[in-house]
Amino acid sequence: MIRIDTRFVIAGLAVLTSGLAATPAGAQATRTWVSGVGDDANPCSRTAPCKTFAGAISKTAAGGEINCIDPGGFGAVTVTKAVTFLCDTTEAGVLVAGTNGFTINAGDADVVTISGIDIFGPTGSPGLNGVRFINGAGLNIRNTTIKGFNAQGVSFEVGTGDTAFLNLDNVIITGNGATADASSGGVRIAPATGATANVVLNHVRIQDSKNVGLRLDLTGTTSTKISVQANGGVITNSGIGLFAKALPGTGTVEVAMVDALIAGNGSLGVAGNGSGVTGRFANNTITANGAASAAAATGVSAGNGSVLASYGNNHLDGNLNSAGAVANGAFTGTIPPH
Repeated sequence: MIRIDTRFVIAGLAVLTSGLAATPAGAQATRTWVSGVGDDANPCSRTAPCKTFAGAISKTAAGGEINCIDPGGFGAVTVTKAVTFLCDTTEAGVLVAGTNGFTINAGDADVVTISGIDIFGPTGSPGLNGVRFINGAGLNIRNTTIKGFNAQGVSFEVGTGDTAFLNLDNVIITGNGATADASSGGVRIAPATGATANVVLNHVRIQDSKNVGLRLDLTGTTSTKISVQANGGVITNSGIGLFAKALPGTGTVEVAMVDALIAGNGSLGVAGNGSGVTGRFANNTITANGAASAAAATGVSAGNGSVLASYGNNHLDGNLNSAGAVANGAFTGTIPPH
């Protein structure tokens, strides 16, 4: 007869049950997956993926990553923690009507990344904002197209007294804004009072926006700062291409723009409004703007004490007013070489 020492059986069961208790059933994974044929009832693993970003994010740990296995429309999502949506190797989309594609309302230390995703508002029933940033440490968007939203392609709002960054890299923002809403357009940077927004645009195309392509606006704030560095890219829209506003007492807007094409905007190419605006421009081409505008200067327009300075190597020509006359405007000064 084989005898079993029950002391070892009991000890083994104790170890097993303690190990199970250390891994709760609702544990979140650092990497999850979505698929066009997935199911949000799944654990979002590689072999049992979820169907939507909203389904996957609830099963993804803070600081984790959501990957796309194959093509699919993965739906709108609200992001309340640090997470990366990485879908560069397949066709991944978010198609929404009447709402935001991505809403970022995360913690003060959280960074969110969106990469390789087409974010669309359908024709006839457009979305609200493609991406709306309300709170967080920063937002990276890369290799992404944002199209067809009535408010903004990207709305970057930093909370009162906070500091956050926005990096756009190889992003196309096209066909956003509504004619009836003068504040709408392609990209709007509008931090709250006492906040700082640090923005880097690398090879970003903002086109076919209603009203304003890139709006840097401190209306209604105090002690606020926007800093924008732009390298390469194209700005061509039905209204103003680049508009920066910082009237006295609101704060400062600083722009450094290099190697961009600002052309074919229906109103002004570059416009500054207020003494808090300082722009520095190098090797940009500003042309063919303003054919529909009666403004005296349609290429570069510096109003209310704004400073729009050139490094002396920009190309400013071919900008017209509504009468068909050349109305290039002028930079407020030339920055001498050092």
